Amino acid sequence: MSEQDLMETFGKYGPLASVKVMWPRTDEERARNRNCGFVAFMARKDAERALKRLNGKDVMGFEMKLGWGKAVPIPSQPIYIPKCLIDLTMPPPSSGLPFNAQPSTCDLEKVVPITPANLDDLEVQGILSRSLIKVVMPTDRTILALIHRMVEFVVNEGPMFEAMIMNKELQNPNFRFLFDNSSPAHVYYRWRLYSVLQGDETNRWNLEDFKMFEEGSTWRPPPINLWSHGIPDEVLSLSPEPEKPVPSNNTEPVKKGTLNDSQRDELEDILRDLTPERSKIGNAMVYCIEHAEAADEITECILESLSLPETPLHKKAARFYLVSDILHNCIVKVANASLFRMCFQSRMDLICQGLHECLEAIEGRLSAEQFKNRIMNVFRVWEDWSIYPNQMLSDWQNIFLGLVKKKVGLEVVYLGLHVL
Repeated sequence: MSEQDLMETFGKYGPLASVKVMWPRTDEERARNRNCGFVAFMARKDAERALKRLNGKDVMGFEMKLGWGKAVPIPSQPIYIPKCLIDLTMPPPSSGLPFNAQPSTCDLEKVVPITPANLDDLEVQGILSRSLIKVVMPTDRTILALIHRMVEFVVNEGPMFEAMIMNKELQNPNFRFLFDNSSPAHVYYRWRLYSVLQGDETNRWNLEDFKMFEEGSTWRPPPINLWSHGIPDEVLSLSPEPEKPVPSNNTEPVKKGTLNDSQRDELEDILRDLTPERSKIGNAMVYCIEHAEAADEITECILESLSLPETPLHKKAARFYLVSDILHNCIVKVANASLFRMCFQSRMDLICQGLHECLEAIEGRLSAEQFKNRIMNVFRVWEDWSIYPNQMLSDWQNIFLGLVKKKVGLEVVYLGLHVL
């Protein structure tokens, strides 16, 4: 069970503050054949509910044994929010009105285009005065902290400071909330600034609906301590139980050592979006290592992705970098991680042959040379790491470069070379 599995299993009972798996480090810990993890909820109410419902239940084929742990610091924002709570806190659909105001029921069927030119029309003013602006707190902790910091400086320095930041950060996507007055982040920023100027505290504010402008729309503040109050029971009843159903006679359970359908789809999405960026390759490697029990299927999936002729060159190189990253980290103390070395070894001939066909299909000489250098640099790194014997690495390089015509058993026939 990975940390993602823990979040999905326990997160159904409430927002999570932190999740940690205590991976075994010694042979004695690995011999226990069981691991320990810690899950901290934002609200004790949700933790009590999860303890009551999951203790002793079968999850992923194992009986869960739960107990209380030591208290840990609780952040201002959770790392995981259950879907049933996200649905309640989602911003309303786009309405086209200022601040994304939602028209009242009596105005829904009216087709009145609202433009800056007709804002003074009585009918338009009536629609705006009857509409509701729902303030939603951003779930992105980085943007939320930036908004709070911005409010603090604008309150102290005045509107000129806001104008200066808007002029300076015009192209900065993090400050987009200052320009798009219909986005949920901008609505929250405007309400937060107004609330602080009215004397509200940063962690406690007036929850009553109000009008910020005379004859303007009604504003509805966000709830206080949304995460620390716990999920209401009537909302939780809408979310499914985490226990897996017993397979019927017509369906077969997922075999041990394979990926289920959702995991396979996730892996394919990761490979499809992979580019030669260190962070993306690192995240993909972590996913593969965490699912090392399915090393054979993961290796086969990577082989298929490297064999697709229509894949762009930079993505093929990124997938080969992923192979290298997995091999470099297959010695970590994670169950079954060492299987990757053998799985890739058995398929490396096909991988190199596919890369050679890709190299041959490149029309531009400069592009071909750049692609060849990328792949050869990986082989040189493998020589330094001593992952495989030098002779084996040399054979694979020759397959990639097209120096090998065929392989029959252990015999290797080279073009233009005679090997004793």
